[in-house]
Order: sequence, then structure tokens, then C-alpha cells
Amino acid sequence: PPPPRKAEPADGGAERTGSSSASDGRASGGGNGNGSRAAPAGPPPGVPQLSEQTLEPILAGGSYVLLFVTNTGVAERSTVHSLAAHFDAELRGGERRGWSVALLDYSAESTRPGKPPLLAALLPRVRHSVACVLRKGCKLATFGGTAAPRPIDDWLASLRMGEVSWAELDLAAGSGEASRA
Repeated sequence: PPPPRKAEPADGGAERTGSSSASDGRASGGGNGNGSRAAPAGPPPGVPQLSEQTLEPILAGGSYVLLFVTNTGVAERSTVHSLAAHFDAELRGGERRGWSVALLDYSAESTRPGKPPLLAALLPRVRHSVACVLRKGCKLATFGGTAAPRPIDDWLASLRMGEVSWAELDLAAGSGEASRA
């Protein structure tokens, strides 16, 4: 049999040790196609897809929504799904109260006519990001780093410490413009 791939743990990512390096290697393997065994084929179970129909229930799920954005060309869909599953499991573990996780299919939602003002304002802002946080449905912070758990976790820590600025979404115009908060 061929030797194991270098980007994957020898167990193929089936077991997690709980250390951040184990989870980082597992998710970063998915980014280059090596982690296909660990990545779900479709959206992770329990992680809702943000759309016009699901917008209100998702916003009601927490003051902070950690959105993972697919179909922007920034990262492979399987990588984004793996990240969403990772952070959903982390949040369900009670680490961050008032937070929820959702997926946003940029391509599907950007081509839909008659978007609600929040989606119309959100889409242009998340175009070049794999992840963002929507706060109380009116403020947004976008992540611009590597699509892996550790950089996103570090960014979230900076966000909680007030080191990341929030942009106020202009919901009245629905134009996608945002001003710094």
C-alpha cells in the first residue's frame, strides 16, 4: 500500500487528541484535498445554511453568528465545511455562550433576486472571506487569514478582546456599504 500522506495524521484524522495542533493538521489537510476522508461530503449535520428562509431563526440562535462562507473562491467547500463542523462542535461544548454557527453559500445567495436587506448588505462584505462574525444582525467582522482552525481561533480571541473592528451594516439601503463602528 502507498505510504500515508504527510499532511494527515497516521490515523487519517479519525481520532482527535484534543490538542490544537491535531485539529489544525486535520483541517489544513482538507484545504489541499488530502483530508477528503475527514471532510463531510455535504454541509455538516446540525449547521444551518443561511438563506432568506433561515435568516430569522439563525439570528435568534445567538447574539453572535460565526458564518463560514462557501463558493467565493477563497477556500474549497470541503475545507469550509470542515471548519464549520469544527467550530460548531466547539461552540456546542459550551465554550462560547450566545454564539451559533452557520454556512453561507455566497454564489447561491448572491444570484437570488429580492434578497432581504441584511443579506443584500452582507454579501458584498463577505466576498473575500472564509469566515465572519455577524453581531446582533447589524455589525460584521470579517476574517482574512488562512482557512484553518488555529488562525480563526486566534482571530476570534482578538475579536473578543476588542482588537478587531466591527463594521456597521447599512440595512436601510441594503447596498452592502458598511461604516466603521
